[in-house]
Amino acid sequence: MSSSLLRSALVLGALSSVGPFAIDMYLPALPAIGADLGSSVTAMQSTITAYFLAFGVAQLVYGPWADQAGRRLPLYVGLAIFFLGSVVCTLAGSAEMLLAGRFVQGLGGAAVMVVPRAIIRDLHTGHEATRLMAAIMLVISVSPMLAPLAGAGLIAVADWRAIFAVLSLGALASLVMTRFALRETLPPEAR
Repeated sequence: MSSSLLRSALVLGALSSVGPFAIDMYLPALPAIGADLGSSVTAMQSTITAYFLAFGVAQLVYGPWADQAGRRLPLYVGLAIFFLGSVVCTLAGSAEMLLAGRFVQGLGGAAVMVVPRAIIRDLHTGHEATRLMAAIMLVISVSPMLAPLAGAGLIAVADWRAIFAVLSLGALASLVMTRFALRETLPPEAR
């Protein structure tokens, strides 16, 4: 794998892992979250639905927007929204606030699932594009296995809010990475 392909795989793989980690990292903490917020585990499971609902709808926005405005702006906005949702979840004092935070997380998390694929299409064709997409799919498929383990490890040593604090930090790190390691890949004449 060439160095540029490896760099693309690392950057786009890291970005693509944000969504799966947001989905699965907090699952081991659902009983603790429900107890802390005075809500049932069943009610807490609705936060999964809220995330997926926003995530699904927002993908329909980010795709065309990334084709019109370029790749970086939708990534910046999506990661900023994801960060905001993660902070709301971290500070949630009620089940309703957590539900709202998860919805906002889903709105932002959709960007990191849609835009990296468009970047791959911009930068690579043929065999290189296939190899890069396979690497990204590997990250996406492994993340749901690693995320609950990471979440369980965090709640073993900290409060459930630490999970959302880590997701907030991950969003910030992704913003920095997008700024410094990812150039705009869609030329203005292609928009």
